[in-house]
Amino acid sequence: MLTFGEADVILGGPVVATLDPQGRIAVTLPATDADDMNPTDWSYVVTEQLAGVGTNRSYNILLPAASPDVDLADIAPADPTKPNYLAVPGPPGPDGPPGPQGIQGPPGPAGTRWRRRDLPDPAVADSLYSGTAPVISTAVGTTPTAGYVRHVPEPVTLAGGEVRGAFAFAGAGEFRAGVGTPDSQYVLPTSRYPNTYASGQAVWSVEFGTDAPIFQFRYKHISAVSHFRLTIDGRKVSDLTQPAGGTTAGSGHLITINLGSAAPRRIRLDCTTMPFGGVYIPPTATLWRVPLQGGRLAVLGDSISDGSAQNTGGGAGTWVQRAARLLGTTDVWEQGRGGTGYVIPGSWATFGSRAAVDIIAPAPDRLIIWGGYNDASSDQTAIRTAALTLYGQITSSLPACETVVLGCWAPTGTPANSLIATDETLRSAAATAGLPFVSPITGTAYNAAGQAVATHGPWITAGNAAAYVGADNVHPNDAGHLYLSRRIVAALRELLPA
Repeated sequence: MLTFGEADVILGGPVVATLDPQGRIAVTLPATDADDMNPTDWSYVVTEQLAGVGTNRSYNILLPAASPDVDLADIAPADPTKPNYLAVPGPPGPDGPPGPQGIQGPPGPAGTRWRRRDLPDPAVADSLYSGTAPVISTAVGTTPTAGYVRHVPEPVTLAGGEVRGAFAFAGAGEFRAGVGTPDSQYVLPTSRYPNTYASGQAVWSVEFGTDAPIFQFRYKHISAVSHFRLTIDGRKVSDLTQPAGGTTAGSGHLITINLGSAAPRRIRLDCTTMPFGGVYIPPTATLWRVPLQGGRLAVLGDSISDGSAQNTGGGAGTWVQRAARLLGTTDVWEQGRGGTGYVIPGSWATFGSRAAVDIIAPAPDRLIIWGGYNDASSDQTAIRTAALTLYGQITSSLPACETVVLGCWAPTGTPANSLIATDETLRSAAATAGLPFVSPITGTAYNAAGQAVATHGPWITAGNAAAYVGADNVHPNDAGHLYLSRRIVAALRELLPA
């Protein structure tokens, strides 16, 4: 729809030009840079529908007022097999004088991607698959069932009969193939510090659609820490991750998953410490890419998010994946590193040192920052300075990202004064930076203006610590991560518009 306000003219709909007996067309159209036109900055789409010439095509053109007579034969794409040319205007001319100041309209609603009414039903979002239980077995070796076709991940080189896999990777990026045998046949993501193949991101997911009754998942076995969780049509088959079942460290294995029947399904595997070598399916079956949904959620944290020996499945078994399901997000980047914090690097690097590559580069739509426990014995001024620097780095680089800060983890019902002080330091820094904040110690949620909007009570108390904290008295156990996912999402819901 084009509106010319001064002329009281509105034009709408496509213009159809029919060939005359000589095979010519002619039509008069408004210039794409005409004065007093709303909207501006658009182009025409020319669609050719000619009988007897094979494939029809569409392409974009600009019709500037400076060129009133245009011949399609002069500007149509030369290669009919590549019609997606972009119309590129020439260099802009000098700016004209500003027009009169218009009347300010009413303020629009606050921008947000998450609303409470749009979140999935919590009763089913984290529920188990209710269909026929698949039969899963693991065998050493990479020889598939006879005739099966390997769908290979980028950038592994294809060999005879193999096809490129249409996989949607979630929770990680920058997938690379290893070097030598067998690593050149397997990919791992390198989107988490220190961003190397050997010590990159252990936790990631892959999704694809298939109508195969059976598929075989190829991976390189590392050790007993190699785990996965299968999800079918959005419902997890097991609550916790399960051991990959490999027997020979360093060797390729096949996990055969028998779904019992041929039907189109959406498949997801959450993997931890499992170099990925592709999927084999029968020659009569197909495999296709499925879109991720719910935007990208990232978590910048420590071992409370990245997992420990106190929970099953490492970082794939923490509160992060559960909370993501409750928030309707399938692309969740768990960017935690144990022992790290705002000023404490542990064996890795501080939050601020990791933020540029681990958080800003993947550009999440939503971000949860949870740390402070490892910093609690440090100077509070230094913690505040580091926090403000990090928050400023995030908000300036990712202005559209919805960021929430969680305060200091306290694994006992009587948190030490250092933990309480660190929680308050982070709350104050978040308010200064204009970020919402949630305190695990008090259970209070604060909005971006620093105002308390709800208080749910402490997350860990003397009465529940034994049930939710592991034997090391620091890290959550499996029940604790389930519990934390509910508490965190409940707090986040308080901060969301209706």
